[in-house]
Amino acid sequence: MARNERKNERRGVVFPDGETGSSLLRRILQEAVERFPDALAGSFGPEDAEDFRSRFDAVVTRFEAARLHAAERVEVARYVVERARAAVSLVEDGGERPLGDALADPGEPIDVVSTPLSGKGRLVPQVPYRGRTWSGDELRELAALLRDEARISDPVVTAIEWLLDHAVDAAGEIDLGGRRVALIGAGAEIAPTPLLLEAGADVLWIDSAAPPEALAKDSTLSGRLFAPTSPCDLLEDPRAIAATLRAFADSEAVDVGLYAYAPGRGREWRLTESMNAIVDALPAGALRSVGLLISPTTPAWVRPETLAAADRRHAGRPSWQRALEAVGLLGSGAWEGEGDARVFRNVVSVQGVGYQAAQYVGKTLAVERWAASGPTGQERPVLVSANLAAITMTRSLSHPVFEAAFAGATAFGVETFEPATTRALNGLLTIHDLLNPAAPGAPDGSTDARERARRLHDQQIHGGLFAMPYPVAPAIQVSALIGLGRRPGLILPFARGLVGR
Repeated sequence: MARNERKNERRGVVFPDGETGSSLLRRILQEAVERFPDALAGSFGPEDAEDFRSRFDAVVTRFEAARLHAAERVEVARYVVERARAAVSLVEDGGERPLGDALADPGEPIDVVSTPLSGKGRLVPQVPYRGRTWSGDELRELAALLRDEARISDPVVTAIEWLLDHAVDAAGEIDLGGRRVALIGAGAEIAPTPLLLEAGADVLWIDSAAPPEALAKDSTLSGRLFAPTSPCDLLEDPRAIAATLRAFADSEAVDVGLYAYAPGRGREWRLTESMNAIVDALPAGALRSVGLLISPTTPAWVRPETLAAADRRHAGRPSWQRALEAVGLLGSGAWEGEGDARVFRNVVSVQGVGYQAAQYVGKTLAVERWAASGPTGQERPVLVSANLAAITMTRSLSHPVFEAAFAGATAFGVETFEPATTRALNGLLTIHDLLNPAAPGAPDGSTDARERARRLHDQQIHGGLFAMPYPVAPAIQVSALIGLGRRPGLILPFARGLVGR
C-alpha cells in the first residue's frame, strides 16, 4: 500500500523525527508502566534500546500477560493505542500535523467506478482443505475434525454451526445483497474480498494495486465492485482514502475491513496506524463494524481447552522431544502468566519489532479499545471482528527460514494453511461476526468492558500452534532442522537467509 516512499525524504505518514519503530514501542510501553505501576509492575525491565531490540519478544509477551491479569486491562490498551496514535504524523506540502488531526480535515475523495458483477448473489459456504472442498453441511464435520485435532478453539465450532443454522437460506446459500463493505488492502492474499462479492455485497476496493481483470469476469461473483480510478497509497495520501470511505458511507453505514500490509522500515506499523486513524476519522453513524485478522505470532491469551490439549501433547510427547527438552533445546515453559491470564510465548523475533508493534498495538490492543469505547469521539462500542488466523503460506512469509520451519512443523503437531484455506475459513468467521447478534465482538449493552475485550479473542484458528507445549522460538529452530532433513533443497537458501539476517 506504500508505493512511492522516497529515500531521505520525510513525507507521508511518519514516526517522530529521529525515532524508529523499535524506540517508539519501547518508549510507549515504558510510559504505560509508569502510568499503571500497580497493574504492570515487573512487566518491563530496565532494558536499554539495544537490549530491547534483542529481547522485545520476551518484553512484549511479559507486558501482555500483566495487562490481561490487571483490572485495568482495557484502560492500558486504550492508553497504549492513543499514545501510539499521538506519535504518528502526516507530512504534506502544507507542513506536518498529527495524523488524527490531519484526517479530521476532509480531503478530496478519489473518483470511483462501479462495476456490477454478473453472479447470482449467493455464497455457498465452503473451505478447501487437505485436498478436498468441504461444502455446506460438511463444514460441521470439518469443524469437529479441527477441534479434535486442537487446531481451532471451541467458539470457532460454535460460530460455524450458527452460520449453517441461521445464515443460509433453503438452498444453503448466504445473501449479503445490499451490504456495503470497504476493504483497505482488498488485494491481500487472505482478505475475504471474493467471499463478500460472491455473497452479493457492494465492495469498495482500496489497495495500491487495481482489482485484477479476472475479478470482474468471474461468473460466481455478484454485487457491485467499487474501485478508485487511481492507485491508493495509504502512507502517501491517507486523507484521500479517508474521504473516499466517507463518500462511500454517505448513504449507509459501512463495514470496514483492514488488511493492508507491507514489510520493512516500519511500514507495517505506519500502515496499521493509518488504517486505524481512518476508522477513527469516520463520522458518527458511518461505521457499522470493523474487521481484521490477528496474527498467530503476536502474544495471545490461550483458551482453557487449548491449554488442556497442550498438556496432553506434553504428556504424550515422543522420546526425541523429551531428549531435546532435557538439554534445554526446547526452551523452558510455553506460557507467560498464570491462571486465566496465560499468554503463549509465540513471538517470532525474525519478523521484527515493526511487525510486532503493528500486530500488538495496532490490532490486539486497538480492537479492545474499539469494542470498549468505539472510535475516537463516538464513545460507544462498535461491532468488531478480530479472529486469529493460522500460520499461512502467504508471499509475506516467503523466507528460507520459515519455509524450512513449515516443512518440519508437523513434527510438533503444527499445520500451516494454504492462503485459500485461511481466506475461506476466516472469511466465513468474519461473515458470522457481521450477522450474529451474539458474536464475540458484538456490542451487548454490558458495562463490563473487560469481559467484552476478553471475548474478542475467543475465535482462534491457530493450526495447532497454540497447543504446542513449547515456546515458538526454539521450536522453530528445531522445526527448521527437521524441515531441512525432509527437503534438502532448502539447505542452501536457508544458509543464505541466515546470512541475510
